Amino acid sequence: MSEERSGLSAEELFARGDERTYDDFTLLNTQFSETDKCNVSLTTDLGKGVVLRVPVMASPMDSVTSPRLAIALARLGGIAVIHYNHKDAEGRPNIGKQVEDIMQVKRSQNGFIEDPLVVAPEMTIGQVIELGNKNREPEEAIRTFPVTENGQSHGRLVGLLRREDYFLGSRTNLKVKERMLGLDGLIVGDSTMDLERAREMIWQEHIKSLPIVDREGNLVYLVTRGDMEKSEQFPFATTDKSGKLQVLFAVSTWPESYERVEKGFAAGADGVVVDTSQGFGRHPLEMLKYIADRHLGKLLIGGNISTSEAARELARLDFVDAYRCGQGSGSICTTADAIGIGRAGATAIYECARAVHESRSKMVTIADGGIRFAGDIVKALALGAGAVMVGSMLAGSDECPGEKKLDERGRQIMEYWGMGSKKANVGGEARVRDYGNHEEGIVRRVPYKGKLGKHFPAVVDALLHAFEVSDCRSIADLHNGVSQGEVRFGLRGPAAVMESRPHD
Repeated sequence: MSEERSGLSAEELFARGDERTYDDFTLLNTQFSETDKCNVSLTTDLGKGVVLRVPVMASPMDSVTSPRLAIALARLGGIAVIHYNHKDAEGRPNIGKQVEDIMQVKRSQNGFIEDPLVVAPEMTIGQVIELGNKNREPEEAIRTFPVTENGQSHGRLVGLLRREDYFLGSRTNLKVKERMLGLDGLIVGDSTMDLERAREMIWQEHIKSLPIVDREGNLVYLVTRGDMEKSEQFPFATTDKSGKLQVLFAVSTWPESYERVEKGFAAGADGVVVDTSQGFGRHPLEMLKYIADRHLGKLLIGGNISTSEAARELARLDFVDAYRCGQGSGSICTTADAIGIGRAGATAIYECARAVHESRSKMVTIADGGIRFAGDIVKALALGAGAVMVGSMLAGSDECPGEKKLDERGRQIMEYWGMGSKKANVGGEARVRDYGNHEEGIVRRVPYKGKLGKHFPAVVDALLHAFEVSDCRSIADLHNGVSQGEVRFGLRGPAAVMESRPHD
């Protein structure tokens, strides 16, 4: 007689059709573990060259995802989605600002800089300083410039203007050619060398910047010591083939989004999210098809959905790489109550992921909403998600937009709001008037958490520990364990939830 297994399989946990949240169950420690967390990989492949070492994505929310946060999260192995809720002075959608945010992320770290900011010999130092300020990276303005004969990115190299060659506050009327380091004193690399050779040359020659030229002397790339140090400091960073940080951007299903799609990809974005709370309909489908027809090589994410019917429909579209799963489960989302349509987060993940698997689709499930703790991430992954999208877990980070304030007790806090709230006012006042004043989100205050690099690694460590305890070395191991009934679940009531939290 075989031994009785503890707890429930995933199929048994969801068999009755009850709506389950992450609080309703736990994973059980039924496996004797021979895995050390140093051997665990949390890598997930979203498709189209976007591979995360940490399966966490920042939601496209204007109170969370700034370029600074996108850079910080990508360096730590995740990825962010730049929101589209930028407005001009009149409150109208501002596509240009979203494009600027994308470009800031892509410029922040490079291997070979393919289109470096260059200057011409006849420009004044003042013009150069202004150009560097205008095209600044998130941390600081650009201060070192290759000098080409015609001032074009891939023109004939004639020198390098370094930060030590000029003052910011005086003698700015001098011309670049009077202060630059000319070719006779400049160390350059040739276009046949790989990135490792270029970095070794920077080290051996004690230089900060290495221009790379072709046989005709035309500038091809620029490699910098700063970028080299960043890649060494953040070895798990989410980067493309050229060493640039990867970033996604969001578009709506509104008419102006066709222009937004083209400009976002022109700015260098690695993928796009069709951002709508109801992704099972004609307008989202039309937008997905438009993007796939024109940008098949870019990551394409659909959703939001929460039912197996919707998942099967998206799975039939073989050009959708991933989808956001979750409706009404976010901490500042009120959709389920406001319009009566939504679903408990855990049930949505389990049923949608299972439907996708049964459809033999490789589409990745992204759990979106209801993720408050690292343990919720583990549960979402166990139920079939390949990654999670979070807002509140990142809200309050130093890199988030908004000001730090003091609450009644003198504690530092920041505001965080849903994209369906009046505070977000997506699209501006004109659009709100078109559709009425209906709200599907609220505003809340969250504690100030400090820099992402200080508090987020603890989340990653918790994930690694959970996989170690579960004797799983990868997300695929966890998925297989659940599908085979080896990973077991415990159903719990309100008292059990209370017991699991700090009490007495």
